[in-house]
Amino acid sequence: MNTTLSICPHISATFDESTFALPRHEIRLRLLQESDLLSLEWHGGADLRSFYQDQWKKHRGESVLVVVADFNGFPVAQAAIHWLGKPTHPHIPDIQSVRVMDIFQGQGIGSRLLTQCEKVVRAENHPQVSLAVALENVGARRLYERLNYQITGTPYDDKWSYVDSKGHTVEVSELVTDMMKDL
Repeated sequence: MNTTLSICPHISATFDESTFALPRHEIRLRLLQESDLLSLEWHGGADLRSFYQDQWKKHRGESVLVVVADFNGFPVAQAAIHWLGKPTHPHIPDIQSVRVMDIFQGQGIGSRLLTQCEKVVRAENHPQVSLAVALENVGARRLYERLNYQITGTPYDDKWSYVDSKGHTVEVSELVTDMMKDL
C-alpha cells in the first residue's frame, strides 16, 4: 500500500508500507558469564548491581551455579542453584533468584530454566531440590506446582539485603513459602 506523505507543503514523499518476517531466534541456556552482569540489570536496575556482583563471586567460587537464558547474546532469564541450601533446609540445594524478563514470560523459558537446574542438581546426586515463592507471586507458584513442586512447612518472613547504587544497605523482607521437589 502506498501512502503519500505531506510533511511540509513543499515536500511530498511516497511511503511503501511493507511486512516482513524476522528470522527465527532461539533461546540458549548457558552458565552465567561476567559480561552478563550489567545486562542482568533489566531486573532492578543499577540498584541491584551489588547483588549481581555478589552472585557472580559465589558462582565463580562454586557455592552457587547460575544458569541464564540467552536471547541473541542477552540474558533474558536466570536461576541460581545454591548448593548449600538455605536455613530452612541446608542439606538440599535451593533454586533462587528465578526471573524471566516480562516480555519473554509465558513462552516456557521459566519451565526450561528450572528443568535444566533440576537436571544439574540430579547429576550431582541430590534426590531433592527446593525453592521459595512469595505468597503474592501466584503466577510463579502455579508454574512451580505444574513442575511438581510441593509446598512444605508454613509461610515465613524471608529477609535479605543488598547495597544500592548510592551505597545504602537495603533490607528486603517478604512472606514466602518453601516448595520442594523429589528428583
